[in-house]
Amino acid sequence: MPPLLPVVTTWAEWGRMFTNTAQWTAAVREICHRHHLPVQHVEAGYPGTNAVFVVDDAYVVKIYAPFCPEDFDLERELYALLGPNPHLPVPQLIAQGVLEDQIRWPYIIIDFKPGFPIREVRDRIPRYNLLRIAAELGEMVRELHRVPVTALTSLPNTRASWQQFVRQRQVEVADAALWEGILPEPVVAEIPEFLASALAGGEEAPLALLNGDLTEDHILLQQHNGKWRISALIDFGDALVGARDYEWIALWFSGLDREYDELMAFMAAYDPRLKLDDAFFTRAMAFTFLHEFGTDILAFTLKVLGQPQIASIQELQALLWEG
Repeated sequence: MPPLLPVVTTWAEWGRMFTNTAQWTAAVREICHRHHLPVQHVEAGYPGTNAVFVVDDAYVVKIYAPFCPEDFDLERELYALLGPNPHLPVPQLIAQGVLEDQIRWPYIIIDFKPGFPIREVRDRIPRYNLLRIAAELGEMVRELHRVPVTALTSLPNTRASWQQFVRQRQVEVADAALWEGILPEPVVAEIPEFLASALAGGEEAPLALLNGDLTEDHILLQQHNGKWRISALIDFGDALVGARDYEWIALWFSGLDREYDELMAFMAAYDPRLKLDDAFFTRAMAFTFLHEFGTDILAFTLKVLGQPQIASIQELQALLWEG
């Protein structure tokens, strides 16, 4: 049997091929046939890190980049765990495996969840409906955060591992070179002391299973009887176990598009006891720095805001979280 896919050894090679449906169709068909699934039409799904293809609007084949075996381990565990939960609109895991070609290609097959990413339809949804969607999302994230974490095998799930992650990020984000062209040097110089103060006393915060990337691409919506509702939460490749403060970053800057009334609606449904006070926003600013994608988030948001002059972290926090 001739090779189905080329050997990929660099991210540049991967970037040139991973959304090329014609190059992947034979491999997708082979994977489906292995699991006795019919194939008529194959089309590329929303591009991310890995290769995603929708088959007959019935199921999704996700083939993982050779450099991301941990994504495969993580998502096959989480989809199997979360898919059966009736309170979470998460795709069901249908099959998993490894396609042995010239190199190994891990894959999963999940059921197809119809819907539009919120970024594509937000502008046509009435305000009251967006608030209902935010509240609905709050209920779903509350359910996600209730999932017991001790049995997870694909994620570090101890307090020690979370604290190690936070300490490592504190060191990384203190590097001025990371923020060149994004934040002024005097503001960057404040980061270590700000983080130490903001995080003090939070070491014993409960740990939860976090999506980690609740962006406008990963929240799918469908319209029913004139109202939009969440049809799916997709992509758990950036999930982790940590303090819930970390979850708010991608949610605020992308999923909720920095709309304060939506944040209030989300939090009222998630936990009405959680106060959006100075302590909340200070920790939110801290975890904006510490988030895996924090640098990109800040760069993009400040560009959208017209590259305002920032003289302190206090000013930055007011602009990004309290404006």
